[in-house]
Amino acid sequence: MKRLLFFPGHRILAYEWRAGAFRRIEAFEPDEEGRERFRRWLREAPRTPLQMLVDVIEEEFHIDHVPHVIGRERTNLYKRTARKHFRNSDFTYITRQGREREGRRDDRVLVAGLTNPELLRVWLDILAEVQVPLKAIHSLPLVGEHLLPHLGAERSARVLVVSQQVPSTLRQSYYEHGRLRFSRLVPGRYDGVGEYADFIHDELQQTLHFLENQRFRGQGRPVDTYVLADADAHAALRKRLADSAVANCHLVSLADLSAKVGDRGGMAGPYADTIFAQLLLRRRRPANHYGLARLRHFFFVQRARVGLRMLAAASVLAAVAVAGGAWLQGRAYDSGIVEAQAREARFEQLYERRLSQLDEFDYRAVDVKNAVDLMDEVDAAVQQTPQTLMDTLGGILAEHPALTLQRLQWTRADGLAGNGGRSSSRTTGGTASGPIVEIGGRVSGFDGDYRRAISRFERVVRRLRNADLGDVAVARAPFDLAPGSGVSGDSGTTASKQTNQSGEFLLELRLMADDPEPADG
Repeated sequence: MKRLLFFPGHRILAYEWRAGAFRRIEAFEPDEEGRERFRRWLREAPRTPLQMLVDVIEEEFHIDHVPHVIGRERTNLYKRTARKHFRNSDFTYITRQGREREGRRDDRVLVAGLTNPELLRVWLDILAEVQVPLKAIHSLPLVGEHLLPHLGAERSARVLVVSQQVPSTLRQSYYEHGRLRFSRLVPGRYDGVGEYADFIHDELQQTLHFLENQRFRGQGRPVDTYVLADADAHAALRKRLADSAVANCHLVSLADLSAKVGDRGGMAGPYADTIFAQLLLRRRRPANHYGLARLRHFFFVQRARVGLRMLAAASVLAAVAVAGGAWLQGRAYDSGIVEAQAREARFEQLYERRLSQLDEFDYRAVDVKNAVDLMDEVDAAVQQTPQTLMDTLGGILAEHPALTLQRLQWTRADGLAGNGGRSSSRTTGGTASGPIVEIGGRVSGFDGDYRRAISRFERVVRRLRNADLGDVAVARAPFDLAPGSGVSGDSGTTASKQTNQSGEFLLELRLMADDPEPADG
């Protein structure tokens, strides 16, 4: 349900719009009894927000031009412009209607205001006393901009709408391209349909003449004029307005217009107040023209109260949703715990079954230790291969073709030979602790020059020792010509052996254990 107060300058009328039907429910006179009835009606009526529509003679409209600015500067400029036209009234409204096409392209603004706000203040004081939420105060000529589409005049460049909201006044509002430019409310008395037609004709001619003098329209250019009147007066109006050459007159039936606006209650009468009221109430967010912030205090309070209630409801719903989610999550955790406990029981049963099977075997701890030690020895033994030694030895022999390799034996560090288990009793006492390799060969092509052959052999031995493969010992030198020779002196093992004159030699290498060569595969 929506409620509206209509103030035509004298008494105040109350309307109600419920389920698409619009009706007038009360009228209050501006005397003490009427104000008391108004006060009592406000207290007994529902506390829904009220809107107020005013149509008074004391309302003026001015077209002005101001510099084009934006933001806070525009707000301050509009306030100064409104104060310039209405110095003694706070009930002002200013709206931008476009820009000039030439010069500095100033903004064209419409300034509206009430010159005698005391007439309205009596009723507003009662609203504040009863703490009624006042949503907005609207100007009827400005609301008339929303009437043009229902008249089929939304595309007309110049439109003049003539209407009566109460018997004693006539409202004439001029619109250009759908925007209000000028409006005047004149009092009038007439008796019968004929005098009513004469009254409309005379006032229309004065308004058109004023518009032409103020250059609102060009010289002699016609204006689309829509006269909102009861169907009973159309015949007299059509006859009286037929000779107008500067106005394209259109007579509009109030009943038909009310149906176009959307009234379902059949409230169309001899006046257009209900039509403008419906236009206002049907709009979702109509512009507030004269509703000052202090007058709308209780409306803001009510809106904040509704907002807080909605926020509280949303908080409750969110809390219920969170609690529901936590409950569902708890149920999921409970089912997970049950499942985990079942799995734990199954694993314990499987463990006990496997453990009982292991107890059936007869094994000793010493056997397990021996097996582990054996696997460690195997792992350590397979970490080294002859590849590094063969690469180095091949490179050295390639440099000394006079030395011929005849035998190479790879023996484990514990003395087990790699050629069928022959053990080696030779030890070097060095720091190397890896496998033992015996290299046998002979020196050839020395043509009886034994010292040259021994020199070649010594160079080979030095190369092997410099290769950092491990400890290198000479088990048998190729020649032993004299005591103190370089080869026999280095080996320390030839003094007790017979002199070797055949050129054969035997080297013993104990490889480094910390320089393994990974085996393939």
